[in-house]
Amino acid sequence: MKKIQRIDTLYEFLRVLLGMLIAFALCLVIIVLLTGREGARDAIFNFMIGPFTSKRRFSQVLSRMCPYIMCGCGMCFVYASGRFSVISEGILNIAPTLAFMLIFNSSFGANVMPNLPKVVNQIIIVVLCAISGGLIALIPAYGRERLGADETVTSTILNSICVYIPTMIIRDTIADHGASYITTPQYPANMRFTRYWHNTNLSEGVWYAIFFFFIALMIFYRTRVGTEIRITGSNPSFAKYAGINIAITPLLGQVIGGVFAGIGSAIENFGAYDSFMMTQLTNIGYDGLIIAVMARKQPIFVPFTAFFLAYLRTAAAVLNTNTNIPTELVTMLQAVIVFFVAAEGFLSKQRQKSIIKVSEQQAKQEA
Repeated sequence: MKKIQRIDTLYEFLRVLLGMLIAFALCLVIIVLLTGREGARDAIFNFMIGPFTSKRRFSQVLSRMCPYIMCGCGMCFVYASGRFSVISEGILNIAPTLAFMLIFNSSFGANVMPNLPKVVNQIIIVVLCAISGGLIALIPAYGRERLGADETVTSTILNSICVYIPTMIIRDTIADHGASYITTPQYPANMRFTRYWHNTNLSEGVWYAIFFFFIALMIFYRTRVGTEIRITGSNPSFAKYAGINIAITPLLGQVIGGVFAGIGSAIENFGAYDSFMMTQLTNIGYDGLIIAVMARKQPIFVPFTAFFLAYLRTAAAVLNTNTNIPTELVTMLQAVIVFFVAAEGFLSKQRQKSIIKVSEQQAKQEA
């Protein structure tokens, strides 16, 4: 049985890897066709090597990767529960609101937090964003499990609402009236994530992303909650027969997904910016959905797919800066990757042959 599980894991990994390589190769072909022979060399160099040519560009890859990992892990929990809530996109915008109000509009934020160690303030901010993310994710989850409302529709509508609520609250309470747009005052130095490499976008949030990634792995693979979520999502009838509460478990999976999206929001808001800048949808949550699909809904693969997508985004920006090739090229790549990764028939024959071969060998050994 363990050998068969290893084969399944191997072919899932190969499906992800080959999907990426095929999409990448297709992209190179398109670049050559668009630039011609003369400009192809420089264009390919900018696309393949561009993100690694300076600390600032590489930091952009890593800074994008951090919230991607959190949103990708969160979407793995949502997928595993058998649901399709996309509320993580709205959570990126609204989750920091509670932290803003604590920092700028409370006596605790004015008198206590400035005297606390920086790491304590960071933990407070991350916890508040995580709680906010879980509560927001609870809305479409409750609507689905208790009221029968489609969570995809509900979460999509809520995403638009989540854009305007923070700006409305900030405008009426703590807005920086010296700015030309609606934003908070600049974050105090000991209430944000310090940036590395001469103030690039890479911040201390990377350590929180790594820590909570391992927390996600532990919950997903090593706890009863994670096991029940996976069983319920894959076979609700068996889950009900096994005594699992099939009404609460999918709801819990969606809430956990919201918690991780909230953590990603804390990393993005308090690491990449000096004040609140998210006045429109960021697409980070939707990218988390793509990352989870590319990872075959397995959190253990999320860092690889998150890095790949962050690399593609940065490479497209570098390419667009140096050539006339639009950044929308990455959107086409995503479609190709998802096509190969999500296609159940891709490598299915080879996988089946390997499983049959191992099963026959085990049967001969037992005989």
